[in-house]
Amino acid sequence: MLTKLPEIYLLRKQFVVFKENIDTSLNKNLYILTKDLEVTTRTLNVLVSENIRYVGDLVQYSEKSLSKLPNMGAKSIYEIVRVLSDLSLYLGMNIVNWPPDELKELQNQKEGVHIDKIPLDFNQLNFLTKDLRDINLPTRACNALLNLDYNTMSDLLLYANAKELKRTPNFGNTSLESVEQLLASHNIKFGDSLEPWSDEIASEVRKIIDEELQIKRLETKSEDEFLEDELIRILNENIYTSKKGYSAKDRVVNVLVNRFGLDGSPGKTLEIIGKKYNVTRERIRQNQEFGLRQLRKSRPLTPILNKVFNILLETLPILEMDFNKILKNKNITKQDWDFDALKSFYESFVSRLDFYVSKGHGLKIITNNLKNNFNNLVTTVVNKKISSNGIFSISECINLNQIYSNNIRIEIIKKILQTKNFFHWLDEEQNIFTYYSQRNRLLNLISKAATASSQINIDNLYQKIINHNRMKNIHLLLTKKIFIKFCEISFDCEINNNDTIIFHSTQSKLSNYAGHRGNIIAPNEQKVLDIFTKYGPILGWLELKEFAKKFNVSEASLNMMLQFSPLFQRIDKAIYVSSGNKLNENFKKAKIDLMSNSYKLNECVYVENGFQYYIEIFKLGKYIKTLAYPRTLVEINKVSKGVLYKNKVYPIVFL
Repeated sequence: MLTKLPEIYLLRKQFVVFKENIDTSLNKNLYILTKDLEVTTRTLNVLVSENIRYVGDLVQYSEKSLSKLPNMGAKSIYEIVRVLSDLSLYLGMNIVNWPPDELKELQNQKEGVHIDKIPLDFNQLNFLTKDLRDINLPTRACNALLNLDYNTMSDLLLYANAKELKRTPNFGNTSLESVEQLLASHNIKFGDSLEPWSDEIASEVRKIIDEELQIKRLETKSEDEFLEDELIRILNENIYTSKKGYSAKDRVVNVLVNRFGLDGSPGKTLEIIGKKYNVTRERIRQNQEFGLRQLRKSRPLTPILNKVFNILLETLPILEMDFNKILKNKNITKQDWDFDALKSFYESFVSRLDFYVSKGHGLKIITNNLKNNFNNLVTTVVNKKISSNGIFSISECINLNQIYSNNIRIEIIKKILQTKNFFHWLDEEQNIFTYYSQRNRLLNLISKAATASSQINIDNLYQKIINHNRMKNIHLLLTKKIFIKFCEISFDCEINNNDTIIFHSTQSKLSNYAGHRGNIIAPNEQKVLDIFTKYGPILGWLELKEFAKKFNVSEASLNMMLQFSPLFQRIDKAIYVSSGNKLNENFKKAKIDLMSNSYKLNECVYVENGFQYYIEIFKLGKYIKTLAYPRTLVEINKVSKGVLYKNKVYPIVFL
């Protein structure tokens, strides 16, 4: 592999005659054979048929006398004039002593060529290995050469000649002259060849040149004060048009400024710019391509822009808004930049850059990997947590594998999340948060409780929720203080003396989930609620099991609901109440005597919507105790009322 520019030589053919005693007073080019001239076959055939063997013979013809020769047209004469001009000769010359006496002897000797070996410098190699589209060639000539699969000027030297090019469609004398003039400006001409040369050498030379140009680009210091000054200057200095006036150069400059946001505004579409000038999108696209083509040809130095990208690559990943602040603090620019557009502008005439801009939720994040769409990555994984838990924390967020492995900084995570609808911090440290989610398990549980009762004891509701089998993974985050804050943010409610929460609406502000078929309460939960409504609000475990059978609710399902559903609250080991129902002293009292007749529960029927009673227990008329909670009455033989106690029904005596 080459480590520096190799020694490449230009091989140039020089015509000579091997005779020492020729007349040195004559121009040596007069001795060149006409068959060696760079003219078309048609022109050469005319010269051969007229026995015009040497250039010395040819120059003594005038244009008028040549035109009288058979098949000698104006184009052939133009060719001859051009070739003679390259040899510092012209038609109509009067050469004394031509042909010289020694020429007859010379004709019997051998003519030949001498090869000049000329070393190529950096600029010549840069010119020869550039893409034809990056060289100042007329568009017509460039397109014609590209259609012939010539990609660089070195291809022309290796595989083309002037005669063949003139026979190419859409490649006339004007195009040929432009190519020859461009070659001549670098001291090169058709007929020259390169040594050593191959596709591999050409590729390596181009790579080394690009590296050296990039080093020079980075080391160059700008005289401009700000980035915006540098960009406008290089546009004005490097874009030229053949037309004069505002409609030409200035429009091309303004198109590039608007397309790539070089004035600090967002990049604009072709259609928007076209409306400004009252032209089609295609015309604006042509203006854009014309300007970029000239920048590719001139490859202007952009030291401030290079500095910006170097700083950027050292800080990835970063929010675009934050990086704009960094540039302003470093006094590099006064305006905000669209780095996706700025990257496209730079790559259009310099080289590719290893960063990408991902967009989403109103934010732009600059990363070093096209796949790292941090907006989607962060919101996707956190959305699942919010949907499952209702709340989440930044400290846990950064430990998620998808986020940790991509080294996403906390500042970026926070700004991405704060773009979510109805985002709220739930603590002063800005660690725990929530936001709008179509489905949210914590909100669903609270909505259930609020649907059953508009007033609920906060402690009871909080304990029920954190003990829920699907909410245990957030019990460290969901403190009572956070829970109250969450309720206040999520519902139209008020807190009464930090003891009772009063819901004015069961619809959450952070979710529109309405439950299965529009019912937030599950069918089995509704059945149990109906049991409490008809026979409660306080029921014992044995009674609930009996009712569950009648309402087709399995014992396992009943047990699960009583443990985890916020609709129900356990008072002690056997007694349950629906959420929000308060015990009071307004219940009536009755008594039973354990020595009286008892009945089996299946022989009795519970009384719907009846009064409940505190039951005093006697034995042989002696008071033993009063049951802690009021009990539901049953009807015995459709005649008297009783109450269930220790799996037996005893008739009651109303007090």
